[in-house]
Amino acid sequence: EGMAVLSLMMYTEQISPADFGGSVASELDINDEALQREIAYWWATQTVDPTVASVIKGTPMEILDLVQQMEANGETYSIGIYKEDGSGGHAITPFGVEDKGDGLYAILVYDNNYPGETRELFVDSRDNTWLYEASINPQVESELYTGNADTQTLDLTPTSARLGEQACPFCDGSGFSSTGGRLAAQDQKQN
Repeated sequence: EGMAVLSLMMYTEQISPADFGGSVASELDINDEALQREIAYWWATQTVDPTVASVIKGTPMEILDLVQQMEANGETYSIGIYKEDGSGGHAITPFGVEDKGDGLYAILVYDNNYPGETRELFVDSRDNTWLYEASINPQVESELYTGNADTQTLDLTPTSARLGEQACPFCDGSGFSSTGGRLAAQDQKQN
């Protein structure tokens, strides 16, 4: 998620890859501490409000429609994909749609596990299904992810929800926290 969001923000020029020593996201050194912190920040936004409350779940055709409207609406998204049993989540970055004919559409995406490649998430309007070949990380063999209108295994997270102040669920003393692999306990004032 963090890599998908950060690469999108670099593509839309909201963040400069030059701040991390490169001209495009795929050139950056993953061992750079500042880059790792930036990736971690954008990853963490998916777990707190207002970002988590802004996630849009929908059928493949509803997701396709929103991606097609991105430019007109001035909104960008990351796409969350999941296996039909809810496991194996992965985030990719949509940037366009291509009509393949006969009711088949390709959502064109950037997938950080395949730098420099345009990948395609296929949506079939005839039966409201989708499929995408993905890997949760580059060291794991890819698998076919699929879904339909009933599985709700695609979602969109609007970039705009990530740009404001994010809620801190443990800052008011009413949450739980964990340190060093111990079980979560009531959080402390300074954690």
